[in-house]
Amino acid sequence: MTSQHCSPATPTATTHGAEDEPLDMLCVGIGPFGLGLACLADPLDNLSVAFLDRAPEFNWHPGLLFDRATLQVPFLADLVTMADPTSRFSFLAWLKETGKLYPFYVRESFYPLRREYNDYCRWAAHNVRGLHWGQNVVAVTRSATGDPWRVTSDGPDGPTTWWTRHLVIGTGTSATVPPQLDGVGRAAVHAGEYLTHRERLAAENHVTVVGSGQSAAEVVLDLLNTEDGPAVDWITRSPRFFPMEYSKLSLELTSPEYLDHFRALPEQTRDRVNACQPQLHRGISDETISELHEALYVRRNSGSHAPVRLLAATELTRSQSHDGRVLLSWRNTENGHERETITDAVVAGTGYAPSSLPWLEEARDQLFLDSAGRISPDRYHRASADGTVHVLNHGEHTHALTAPDLGMGPLRNAHILNRIVGSKQYRTEERTTFQSFGRLPQARPVPCLDGAPGAVGNGDDIRFTTECQGRRFEFRHVAVDRDLPVLHDWLSQPRAAAWHLVDASQQAVATEYRRMAEAPSETAWLVHENGHPLALVETYDPACSPLTEVFPVRDGDAGLHLFLAPTSEPVSGTTGAVMAAALDLLWADPVVQRVLVEPDVHNHAVRAVNRKAGFRELEHVVLPDKTACLSVLERPLASQNSWRDVGGANTTRWEPAEQRPAVLDSSI
Repeated sequence: MTSQHCSPATPTATTHGAEDEPLDMLCVGIGPFGLGLACLADPLDNLSVAFLDRAPEFNWHPGLLFDRATLQVPFLADLVTMADPTSRFSFLAWLKETGKLYPFYVRESFYPLRREYNDYCRWAAHNVRGLHWGQNVVAVTRSATGDPWRVTSDGPDGPTTWWTRHLVIGTGTSATVPPQLDGVGRAAVHAGEYLTHRERLAAENHVTVVGSGQSAAEVVLDLLNTEDGPAVDWITRSPRFFPMEYSKLSLELTSPEYLDHFRALPEQTRDRVNACQPQLHRGISDETISELHEALYVRRNSGSHAPVRLLAATELTRSQSHDGRVLLSWRNTENGHERETITDAVVAGTGYAPSSLPWLEEARDQLFLDSAGRISPDRYHRASADGTVHVLNHGEHTHALTAPDLGMGPLRNAHILNRIVGSKQYRTEERTTFQSFGRLPQARPVPCLDGAPGAVGNGDDIRFTTECQGRRFEFRHVAVDRDLPVLHDWLSQPRAAAWHLVDASQQAVATEYRRMAEAPSETAWLVHENGHPLALVETYDPACSPLTEVFPVRDGDAGLHLFLAPTSEPVSGTTGAVMAAALDLLWADPVVQRVLVEPDVHNHAVRAVNRKAGFRELEHVVLPDKTACLSVLERPLASQNSWRDVGGANTTRWEPAEQRPAVLDSSI
């Protein structure tokens, strides 16, 4: 990560950009995610940016800033820390600058007060560059792919036109009030506006709170703790007043690994899974539940307070004005019983929904949309074919719990900035969990060669040497910085089409092999003979590959891919010798019991080499990029070494463009 050393960016001639000199990035919406993007963009050299919001200033849910209310995530889930712990915009930096670091330290809680978090964000908004408040975006258009985006906003000085290469959708959510409350006027307020109306609500004789999330619970708790406060009905259609599921293993669902699993599910399955997991981010904190129960206990035993009623599994069906008050009708969702209650005011703790995007209508034909017409960003939050539209919100249907989670915001922003800048300014973790999702990997990476005969070194620095057919081969882990020229020269040529890197830049090749280096299920090796690179071998865990969708992978399986370098002077027998050496590499790990290969069914040359090596062809299977002939080689007995007798097909036959061996798909 290099961004912490960058100086402030040099702006373009105009902060609005121009058609022939557009901004690098413009973000519509400055909530916590948009503000975090601004903070991570701030130190990047020569990145021109603008962030627009129709609000006059940053203020995060001011109607819910109770004195004792805390965030439901630790302070590390601030605007920047999970992407750049050294950023000058971290929560700890704010504490230090405002003289609050030691009191926060002595407090010994990971969870900041919600008021503190809002003050911290307002401090960041005051110090970061590129924010423009009071700008209501009304239209986004583009003439053709490749042209800059034209953004029109209405502001204090009238209409403004902005031009940008990359557009970021950072608008947040809007309060949702049930339509059953239409027509009762100011008697109904959303929980997000509670503190604005608190004095009036506390003075009523009776208040009904609808909903059972954290906001509704905090409103009820505040009313219970109000001296001479009103009678309270707390009613929800949820089957119970459930706690927020906040166990450590459940928190692993806000992870890159779970995101990959979730995105691999069909659209309808994703919607069903999301609907079945409300307790993961819509329940009540344990602390609030304890405080509520204590307040109810005290009230019951005091005998002098107004009554309180709690009821779950009951939905509001209609409401109407009634003699200056409000008449509410209810139906129990389990026994069907109907009931009417009379109240003076209703607080709707019924959550939020993604804000509508009318300003984006003219550009919808250039965006990724799902069958329901929702914006459907890809794994890395891009929502257009050319990768110039990025999404910060509106993604729970595509990115599950990672979409609304504050702690995942910096990682998302790091992905977006890395792609806009074209280099890895921020490190982005891909593996963070102990558990697996969707696919059960091997117990450990294969092959594991620490201590194996023929292996020296350990971990990523290991080398393996073997002799086959009178030739000596050395396997070295691919080191991208060292081996990139060789990899690019081999894989960018037409004969390597199946590697999906033909005509790719060195940066694209580097990105792929850095990804492999970070993946515990894949390893790339360069095979050397007499100090010169001869071949590329990729070993992988079949249980973490598309094979697991079509074949019952078992413990002890290892996958193998092989590429022989082009040469003007092929040596007879090289293919067989390198194949034998690669099998030596795998058998050196006693855990490996079978080797799987999956050449294209039309690759008869490679299939013949595999059969001669002892591979048994099992079946044809459909993989994402080909129909493959799945073949297996069992671990030989100590007295057998048939894989060492592989016939020496000429290297020019091994890699013709029309007959390619199986390759490592970039999605594995």
